[in-house]
Amino acid sequence: MGVTVLADRTSETEGRPTSSDPPRPAAKVPRPVLIKQRQRRRRFLIGFTFFTAVCVFLTGTAYVYVQYRVGQIERVRVPGLVEDAEGQVMNVLLVGSDSRDRLEGAAAAQAGKGQVSGGRSDTIMVLHIDPRQQQAGILSVPRDLWVPIAGTDFSDKINASFALGGAPQLISTIQQSLGISINHYVQVDFVGFQDIVDTVGGVDLYTPTPARDFTSGLDIPRAGCVRLDGGQGLAFVRSRNYEVLTGGTWQTDPRGDLGRIKRQQEFIRRMMKKALSSGLTNPVQLNRLIGIGVKDVKIDSALSSKDITTLARRFSNVNPDSVALLTLPTAPADIPGVSAEKLLVAESQPILDRINGKAPLTGADPGAATPVTPSTAPGPAAVAVRVLNGMGVPGAAAKAATSLQGAGFTIAGAPGDAGSRAVRTTIRHPAAQLAAAQLLERHLQAGADLQEDATLTGADVALVLGTDYAGLRASPAPGPATTAPVTATTVDAGLTPAPLPPGTAAPPPC
Repeated sequence: MGVTVLADRTSETEGRPTSSDPPRPAAKVPRPVLIKQRQRRRRFLIGFTFFTAVCVFLTGTAYVYVQYRVGQIERVRVPGLVEDAEGQVMNVLLVGSDSRDRLEGAAAAQAGKGQVSGGRSDTIMVLHIDPRQQQAGILSVPRDLWVPIAGTDFSDKINASFALGGAPQLISTIQQSLGISINHYVQVDFVGFQDIVDTVGGVDLYTPTPARDFTSGLDIPRAGCVRLDGGQGLAFVRSRNYEVLTGGTWQTDPRGDLGRIKRQQEFIRRMMKKALSSGLTNPVQLNRLIGIGVKDVKIDSALSSKDITTLARRFSNVNPDSVALLTLPTAPADIPGVSAEKLLVAESQPILDRINGKAPLTGADPGAATPVTPSTAPGPAAVAVRVLNGMGVPGAAAKAATSLQGAGFTIAGAPGDAGSRAVRTTIRHPAAQLAAAQLLERHLQAGADLQEDATLTGADVALVLGTDYAGLRASPAPGPATTAPVTATTVDAGLTPAPLPPGTAAPPPC
């Protein structure tokens, strides 16, 4: 019995490989299966190669198409431009022409087509790009700046140079009078501006009050976030008689042309942000924007299609929120019968150095004052006040200056004229003089709006008398109850079309 069992077990294990047996050869794959596997691999490689080739072709075709479309933008010969260098700062002169020739319908009637002929530089800005620092800035040049006109023996408002000799004379005037090197030139008229705004889908901004301007056609009936289309966007940036509804009364923006410049800068920054966020990565939108350029924009002949695409790629890395908004400091020019501005040379030089690449575009100015706190808040004697008459009543500024002296304030210079009529009394102040402005406001019977003004020089604050001015209090109103440090919050005045209501730190996002 035992022997039989052993024989059976031996027969069961017979033929099984053991660890000492050599490996058997793998089973042979049938030839038809091998052929199918090779065919699948070949089809995959062919498909992948084709897909890669198509991608390369489409990328190349898109690049060629963009170059072709950009090449269709109208070029104009502009003598006097400074040749730009690879990797160096670039200054592009942006000119908004007030030509009405292409306006139609209600927009033409509103702008006075047929009554105003030719074209003037309604807006003059310098777009500064620093590729090394990945920074950009916009410098606004007041159109009413009184300068010697290049190629002539007389002075006039700077926008007159464009009317006299077009882009070449304007560029020569800017380079000679302001010392700004201009590398390239871009011009757009009213219709072009409207088309750009409409193409990006309108521009959103915040207005603290209803606003209007009968001359430009602006009509913002409600406070809050509003989206302006091309027509209302143009009316907004052109507004020179900007009115806001405060306390049931329409009041004119006391900042005058400075307020207009701030509105233009902020609108353009928001428009750039909208275009960059929706245009450069969207082929359809990009094509539309290029189409606007082809139809509505003029550029200098030295700006090649390659330069434009390179510039667009370079600028796409810049955050529009970080774009520095700069304005040349000016003061009313003493020219009989002419409303013009004169350049404050010493105050303007640091800004001009930045635009010419001699200093960083952003950062604190050397010698900038330190913001004050309640523990170091000034007394009246430490506050130098410049008094400007916006009431339209002769002698009002001199009378107010005498009252302020009696209250202990220091009067900076002779009382002057504000240049335009104001309803609401305003105190303009640099950021570092917020406490001084608050102190002065507490002495006023009817109070005042506080307005940050980085261009103010020669005084700590400027008091612009409005028709609501009612003299000084017998004793100043109490200051804030808090003892926490009060720093001068830097809120770009351009973020809102008019000064924010008292106590409003910043506009809400739109």
